[in-house]
Amino acid sequence: MAIQDYLDFDLNVELLDSNKLRVTVGDSPVGSVSAEVANPFTTDQIAQVISLLDGSVQVARAERNQTIRAFGELLFNTVFAGQIYAAYLASQERAGKAGLRIRLSLEDAGTLENLPWELLRDPRNDYLALSRQTPVIRYPRVLTVRPLVAVSLPLRVLVLIASPSDQQKLDVEAEWRALQESTADLRSRGLLELERVDNAQLVTLQRALREGTDYQVFHFIGHAAFDEHSQTGMLAFTNPQSNLTVPVSGEALARELSEENSIRLVVLNACQGARQNITDPFAGIASSIVARGIPAVVAMQFEITDEASRIFSQEFYRALSEGYPIEAAVAEARRSISSTLNNFEWATPVLNLRAASGILFPHRGGAGERVSTGGLREAIRTPRGIALSLLTLVVIGAMVWFGSRFIGRPSGNVTATPAACSDCDLAISNLRFFPDPPIPGKPVTVSIVLENQGTSDSGPFQWAWFANGLQNNPQPSLTGKVDNLRPNSSVIVKGNYLFGLWHTYSTTAWVNFDSQVPESSFFNNLRPKDVSPSLVPMQIDFTQLPNSDLLLVPIPFKGNEFDAWGLKIAPEKGTDATCTDSIIQLDIENNINRVRPSLKTDATKCTNLPIGFSVDQPVGGAEVQFLVGVPGTYTLDLFDASGNKILSGTTNAPSANQLTTLRVPPNSAAALENVRKIVFSGPASAAVEIQTITFLLPKSLEPKQ
Repeated sequence: MAIQDYLDFDLNVELLDSNKLRVTVGDSPVGSVSAEVANPFTTDQIAQVISLLDGSVQVARAERNQTIRAFGELLFNTVFAGQIYAAYLASQERAGKAGLRIRLSLEDAGTLENLPWELLRDPRNDYLALSRQTPVIRYPRVLTVRPLVAVSLPLRVLVLIASPSDQQKLDVEAEWRALQESTADLRSRGLLELERVDNAQLVTLQRALREGTDYQVFHFIGHAAFDEHSQTGMLAFTNPQSNLTVPVSGEALARELSEENSIRLVVLNACQGARQNITDPFAGIASSIVARGIPAVVAMQFEITDEASRIFSQEFYRALSEGYPIEAAVAEARRSISSTLNNFEWATPVLNLRAASGILFPHRGGAGERVSTGGLREAIRTPRGIALSLLTLVVIGAMVWFGSRFIGRPSGNVTATPAACSDCDLAISNLRFFPDPPIPGKPVTVSIVLENQGTSDSGPFQWAWFANGLQNNPQPSLTGKVDNLRPNSSVIVKGNYLFGLWHTYSTTAWVNFDSQVPESSFFNNLRPKDVSPSLVPMQIDFTQLPNSDLLLVPIPFKGNEFDAWGLKIAPEKGTDATCTDSIIQLDIENNINRVRPSLKTDATKCTNLPIGFSVDQPVGGAEVQFLVGVPGTYTLDLFDASGNKILSGTTNAPSANQLTTLRVPPNSAAALENVRKIVFSGPASAAVEIQTITFLLPKSLEPKQ
């Protein structure tokens, strides 16, 4: 992916007293030019177009499309008139593949500032905003812009959700699920993290931003309104006692977001968040935030449907995480809405951008750098040993007492780090999972809040988290180090983990688990929490291992890669003596991961062997998505723990090189709880290639209707 390096085409639109417009190209690849043109827009025409866009007036699709298209072309022909258009064409030629960014300055446009400028349409081409080559952004005049700094993936998004009872009912859970679902692929690949905050108060936001986590994005889900009387934009936050609306101005929100933190982007998923004040542009919500130095704000100028919002988030965050500039990411999201919904909701988002570059999150590290899955997971590569004597500890108090004296002591030539703490008390105040409950087989963010409740600095200390409790697995699943924690302060540490099939995991977080820091009390160093994965099918797409490692290159499997999930995958070798040395290979073609059997020494032989999946706990059935090697019959067999075939399903694939699905759900009493092995096979001459396998819930675990 070639990063866009846009050239700028700055357009300033000024409404004159004579009802004319002065359009000025302040900066462009070919210089500056200015022109005065008649203002063709009437109040009725503007109201008509906005009513079509916000859904308050319903007309036939053809009439709506024609009206909006005519408006977009009139807007373009008005602004890009005469020498302005000549400068535009010449600038496009000069920009070439780099792209030409249309930066609109509208502070002097009067009543025309609230026009849907995203509808600018070149009659000889298309809507400018739908192309990465000609993104349309609002470019307000501000004095302060927060500098851009390099970040390590994943991008961290703080999501604040507000649904006061006195506002129109908003299905916040549906919107949250939509945001989770739309970003599931990004989160599973370690490119993005979401953290939800339900207590929609400014003080909650204030505390979250100072807890130490470097959030790059603030995303608001809720209600917004524009007070016509005061000409002020308001967000509907919530009073925790009454659950009624607490109006929060853009200025108040901007005040918190502009404090010292890492946020470079604000996304306001609330209608009218992009509306402006006719006389004071900084009274609007989005413009107030930009005025405080936040480089970019995406806000909605009209109501947006749940489906359009989901599509926008999916493509926007995907492109952003892949390194595209924000203006290109917005263009990609607009085009996805247009092609999927075939309506004009793509024009609802407004991008206010004041940074010199749209690459808000330059990635830290070289081109070959392995994608980080959270920064903390890498610490597990060389974990400190934990003495097996943990197994003998019965109660937490005895366990911590014992660990404070005997566990994790350095040996040999290793010298313990001198403790800086003279009176500190490390504690765990919270242990959370995002999402909660986790999705089996998908990454979950483990978030731990550590506190120093003492009166002196802690100095360096270790923390750990155990996915299966301390008795079942003495090795930590996540671990990390904090250099220092000041008195009465806290820090959030995080890591990614992938839970397997459905059962309750007795997890435990432990701060100062190597007992290197002397404390006044050790009894608050541990925090247990049980967690059960969602009762949904578990799908494996072979793009990521249980330890969060991404599978980016073709490799042979050793056979133990999925042990943490209680799953083994191996070829069914049968009686063919030439295939006794066969293994499972990961193959990657066209950026799609598939597994197939082959000889260890020759990847072209024994590719027709069946593939077997054995699980440590019963499943209800299975589904495989596979690439048809040759036309013929493909079979999915289900076996119990004794090797007896319980169920079988077949499909006849008439064409080669087609992606096909074969599903065998439980359909007999014997299969409800006893499936422990799944075998997939094809015709004798077919190469067997599986793209995904899905384990279905046993009947006893299926959610009750």
